[in-house]
Amino acid sequence: MMIFSSGLYVHKNMKSKILNYLKEKNDFVSGQDISRDLQVSRTAVWKYVKQLQAIGYDIEAVSRKGYRLIAQPDKLFPDLIQDRLGTKVFGKKIIYLESTNSTMNDATRLAIEGACEGTIVCAETQTDGRGRRGRNWVSTKGQGIYFSIVLRPHIPLSQAAALTLVFAVALSKAIRVTTGLEAVIKWPNDILISKKKVAGILMELSAETDHIHYIVVGIGLNVEGKAFFGLPQATSLEQQLGQGISRVQVFQEILRQAEEHYALFQKKGFAPIARIWREYSATLHQQVKITEARSTTEGIAIDIDDQGALLIQERSGRVVRKITGDVIHLR
Repeated sequence: MMIFSSGLYVHKNMKSKILNYLKEKNDFVSGQDISRDLQVSRTAVWKYVKQLQAIGYDIEAVSRKGYRLIAQPDKLFPDLIQDRLGTKVFGKKIIYLESTNSTMNDATRLAIEGACEGTIVCAETQTDGRGRRGRNWVSTKGQGIYFSIVLRPHIPLSQAAALTLVFAVALSKAIRVTTGLEAVIKWPNDILISKKKVAGILMELSAETDHIHYIVVGIGLNVEGKAFFGLPQATSLEQQLGQGISRVQVFQEILRQAEEHYALFQKKGFAPIARIWREYSATLHQQVKITEARSTTEGIAIDIDDQGALLIQERSGRVVRKITGDVIHLR
C-alpha cells in the first residue's frame, strides 16, 4: 500500500486501475471506453485523471479523443517502483510518505508491530534523517532515495554486523549497473564515487542472545543535486554523471541487488559477499585511522574477517580487529 501525508491510498484502487489501463493502451483512450471497461462513471474517470495529474502524472486530455499518458513523475510511488520490479520479497509492501522525520523510525515502529520481511518505508524528504552515531542525513526533497527496510534474517547474532557490508555491496552494484559509475565502499557503511560520499547505510536491530527479532536497514542515496553547501565531500549521481537519472530506475535496481545479495548471504554465508566487497573496497590496503568513543587505532587496513570486522595492522605488526568506528583514509 501507499501512504500519503494527506491520507491512505490503497494500491490497485480505481486510480491505479485507470493508470494501468492508460499504460496498456499507450494511446488516446476515450472516457467512454474507460468507463465501460472499468465499470465506473465518466465523471469519476475525469475526477481520477485530475487527481493523477495533481500528483505529477502527465496525462493529455483532448476533446473527442480522450486521455493519453505522456509521462510518469519521478517520484517513489509504490505503483512505479513495483512495476516490473521482479523481486519476490523486497518491495512487495511499500509505504510511501511525502515527508517524515525518519524512515528508520517509521520502519522500526512497523517492525515492532510485526511487519513482514521486505516491508519498505520510503520518503521524498526526511526532516530528521539519521546517520551513524546520531549524525543527521540531509534529505533534500525529491533529490534522493531515502528508505528503510524491515528484515527478519535467520542468522546468528554474531553475523548481524555483516549485513551492513551485504547492503553496501548491493548498493554499489546497483549504482554501477544503472549508471556505469565506479561506486566503491568505504568501510563500514559509506559509498563513494570519485572519493566523495554519495550514499550511506544505517543498521539497527532488536535481538536476544540467541535470536534476532528484526533488523532495520536504512539507506540514503543522493541522486540529484549539483551543490552540497557545507558538505564538500558529498556528491550525487547527477553530479558524477553530468546528467539526470531516474530515481525510480535506480531504486528498483537497489531492491533487486539487495534481495539477491541478502539471499546469497543467508544461503551461503558471508564468504561470497566478502569476495565482492574486497573488489569494491576503497579501504583495503589504505593507511587508516579508526576513532571510537575512547580509543584511536592507526595502521594499514589489511582485510575483513568472516563477520565483516576490519583488520588493521599497526606499525608494530599487531593486527587489531574493529567491528565499528569512524574511519579516515590517510594520505
